[in-house]
Amino acid sequence: MKAMMGFAFFLLFLAGIALVMLQGRQMAQVGGGGAELTGITWRPVTVGDEAIAEDSGMYIRFEVDGSIQGHGGCNGFFGSLEQTDSGIGVGPLGGTRMACPKAIMDREMAFMEAVGATTNFQSGSDSMRLLGEDDAVLATFAVAGTDN
Repeated sequence: MKAMMGFAFFLLFLAGIALVMLQGRQMAQVGGGGAELTGITWRPVTVGDEAIAEDSGMYIRFEVDGSIQGHGGCNGFFGSLEQTDSGIGVGPLGGTRMACPKAIMDREMAFMEAVGATTNFQSGSDSMRLLGEDDAVLATFAVAGTDN
């Protein structure tokens, strides 16, 4: 059991290393949705096919300096994004390594994998979608709060 938990933490750490951040101005430029993404805390509504409860504690936030921070429901994470010729690239993610019940860890792992696999996004005034290869929707988000 300890080996299994250690392996789960290792996988979470690797998923964390896979996440990066994107400058808000680059994100708006790449997304083409016109909505500014910085200064907004985005709450996941779905990750893959799974609906995420509003009170899950999960969020992602894109900062003006190009950094990303968030919480997967159990662990905090951080990283960066970069603009590419075809969209965005997610760089290494880092995060805390706390243990939580299996269901929460599984949901968090799916969230981190979705963020790590992001190659583009679409945004509107109150929603955002992270997109992967072939523009597959990896996760959808709603505004949870703003700096305004």
